[in-house]
Amino acid sequence: MFRNSLLLVFILLFISSCSRKKEEVSEEVLRPVKYGMISLTSDALRESFSGTAQSSKETKLSFKVSGKVNSIGVKVGDVVRTGQPIARIDETDYNVQYEQSKANMKSVETQIKSANSQLINSRANYLRVEKLYENNSVSLSEYEAAKSAYELAQASYDASLAQASASERQVESAKNQVTYSNLTAPYTGVITSLMVEENELVNAGTPIVTISSMINPEISVGVPEKFISRVSKDQHVDISLSSLPGETFEGHVYEVGFSSMGGSTYPVTIRIDKPIDDLRPGMAADVHFNFGAVDLKEKLIAPVAAVGEDNTGNFVFALEAEEEHFIARKVNVDVGNLTPSGFQVECGLEKGDLVATAGLSIILDGMKVRLMDPKQ
Repeated sequence: MFRNSLLLVFILLFISSCSRKKEEVSEEVLRPVKYGMISLTSDALRESFSGTAQSSKETKLSFKVSGKVNSIGVKVGDVVRTGQPIARIDETDYNVQYEQSKANMKSVETQIKSANSQLINSRANYLRVEKLYENNSVSLSEYEAAKSAYELAQASYDASLAQASASERQVESAKNQVTYSNLTAPYTGVITSLMVEENELVNAGTPIVTISSMINPEISVGVPEKFISRVSKDQHVDISLSSLPGETFEGHVYEVGFSSMGGSTYPVTIRIDKPIDDLRPGMAADVHFNFGAVDLKEKLIAPVAAVGEDNTGNFVFALEAEEEHFIARKVNVDVGNLTPSGFQVECGLEKGDLVATAGLSIILDGMKVRLMDPKQ
């Protein structure tokens, strides 16, 4: 009885072990694969040229007068608004000249009053003597003396008025000199460079700071003479920045240079349709032009890494969905031109098809696979 019970236990354990082995065998491991997608594109001539970001407006600010720089109120990178003070030079001498010119103006005003008074008196005397002369009550010499005195007073008064006009201009000029000793921002922008330090002596016209506009950033690019005739104002372009990999921005041609840049390239200015804050002057950029199309018929494009080659020719592994996994099907293709997006391919594929892009040498036709997470 005991032997029979022990035998029964061994039989049950053996059956359980075989069952677990069958379950383990039945669990199939699916190979993960990287994948890409078949897309469409036209056979357009696409060329890319390197350029540099720049501000649409950049100005070197300077004083209109000379003197010692008393203060500089900005630093490189500061954002300034229109009319904001930038720097100031010592205005003591210019204030003195302004006060002197105002004093001279007051002196001239006094002279005008005196000349006007003399003019009134001499004119009254002349009119009185003129009537007496008409009645033969005074001599000709007295009449001529009165007339001469009147004309002299008139000339003196006119000269005083001219001197007053000149004095007014001198006052205005001296006032401008005081104003010119303060440097302000002509428009809203960013300070990109400082050329002087406080307490330096500067001449009129010496650059003090450089200010760059914050609106409408541009890309300056040199286009070879072979393509310049195909570039036109408002032409659409795509822009990529080395500082922002993986991102593409739309833009348009703003200016097309007529003369070369000293070699076989011509300057072209590009403006970004939707400017971004991260774009700074001096950043490297690539501008992509589409120069028409040889064949406007759209063609299938496969990622470069998806195309393999064996003794039968070129092929790709198309990934067909089946329940919760995918089946890798080997599809022979005819490979055409290489484009920036991949190889042009024909035969057996459609737009949107998924294809393997890695491990082509170890994938077998009909193999069950799963798609790898793009983040892996």
